[in-house]
Amino acid sequence: MRLLLALLLITFAGTSRAETASLPWQKWEPALFDRAAAEDKYILLHMAAVWCHWCHVMEATTYKDPAIQKTIGEKFIPVRVDQDRDPALSYRYENWGWPATIMLDKDGNEIFKRRGYIPPELFQKLLAAVIEDPSALPGFAVGAAVDPDAVALSPQRRDSVEALVLKNFDKNNGGFGDTHRFIHGDTVEWTLERGRALQRNGDPAPWREAAARTLEGARRLIDPVWGGMFQYSDRLDWSGPHYEKLLNIQRDAIRTYVLSHQIGGDPTELANNLAAAKDIARWLIDFMRSDSGAFFTSQDADAGPDLHGDAFYARDDAARRAGPQPPIDRNAYARENGWVVASLAALYDVTGDPALLLAARRAFDWTLANRRAPNGGFGHGRAADDDTHLGDTLAVAEAALALYRSTAERRYLGLAVELGEIVVRDHLDPAGGFMVRQPEPGARGVLAKPVKQLDENVAVTRLLNLLARQTDKPALRAAALHGMRYLISLAEDGLIVPGALLADRELSREPAHVTIVGAKDDPDARALYEAAR
Repeated sequence: MRLLLALLLITFAGTSRAETASLPWQKWEPALFDRAAAEDKYILLHMAAVWCHWCHVMEATTYKDPAIQKTIGEKFIPVRVDQDRDPALSYRYENWGWPATIMLDKDGNEIFKRRGYIPPELFQKLLAAVIEDPSALPGFAVGAAVDPDAVALSPQRRDSVEALVLKNFDKNNGGFGDTHRFIHGDTVEWTLERGRALQRNGDPAPWREAAARTLEGARRLIDPVWGGMFQYSDRLDWSGPHYEKLLNIQRDAIRTYVLSHQIGGDPTELANNLAAAKDIARWLIDFMRSDSGAFFTSQDADAGPDLHGDAFYARDDAARRAGPQPPIDRNAYARENGWVVASLAALYDVTGDPALLLAARRAFDWTLANRRAPNGGFGHGRAADDDTHLGDTLAVAEAALALYRSTAERRYLGLAVELGEIVVRDHLDPAGGFMVRQPEPGARGVLAKPVKQLDENVAVTRLLNLLARQTDKPALRAAALHGMRYLISLAEDGLIVPGALLADRELSREPAHVTIVGAKDDPDARALYEAAR
């Protein structure tokens, strides 16, 4: 889009919310491209989220502008997708959202991609520029090739990734990078684990500081009244929360606070971290759980167009309950429920609180009964083969393994192994790594290329390795190494991949094995198991 380079961003300060969509939004489906060819139109893809403030603003302003509606009606087929409902599209365009604005031609070639809110004046110019010059965006290099003989990170690459992690640590405030502040699970987990490893031989201080300062800062993002962690801070000192509450944030926070408690350290710090994990679980159980035991997806930042998050969350409990509250996305997805189950089980392991285990079991049973597809995998929002995604089956497998660790019930291990094998069957890409799902039959252009999401590839590699260690199944070990080779290729391409460090360490060494001899109903055997867990 050569003409777009000359366009300047026009700032718009409005914040009103759309009650209903004014455009005739269409469903995302392969038939759109045949229709685009028949009508000589382009496809305008608007990807939004229920919790996304600027998505609401764009729908209330830009997409209600009469001139824009006229142009879209003449030359575009408008499509709106809730990114939480469609993981494959969400991961494909996660670097451009939210909202994400994508324009494609009839052959599935991308003409335009833009991140964030676009005001009406600028959007009209962008539409005109696309109509005048609908040339496809240039392709990009795919990065380093996957080495079929690689089995581990080289010492040099391992050292360079570690150095990059520490270089990105903010010593003044905690956290990583120079923009937003939030907990990224793999990064914080590596700092915790590296600090523990170097206690025996080396200098753990930089890693322990990075973990402690980050976990301390992130506690400022926890809602002090209802619990739950806000999405991120736009200030480096963690003082500028964006008030959405998303389940992936709660998962990473509980995971790392629990791990901190398990590793040990300063008693006051550990008590604060455990209290933080409990506060997050309290919000999940009190506000995000349905009557059936399943967990919902997210909570918006704002209670309405005239009651934004900063004002609402400054209120006490009684004042919050007396008026409108930020809406909750009440969809129940397999992936998100798997995340919550694993998180609650991990917290149960360090607290022994039976209410946590009960909540985890109920959500797991609901997911098993309502989201398992005929092909054995897990549908995202439906128990259907065409809705299965890597993240859903993976998250349920992780949840099953977590429940096995919490209860020692082998049915959970058996299901985790079964799901691991289904992941290999349905999502392994022979070219490297694991894909979110197979491209749709007849997919065109960029959509014919499978999407591979980094964090999911880290998680599936680690899961398959754990399952291989539990079962001694060579096929699972081979699949874990297949995933590791893909992560190595990303690290060799210069990406900061803390998760690759975690996977590399786990694949290269045998984990500790503990065997408890005794009946499951024997109190002494149970006490030994809980101590070992």
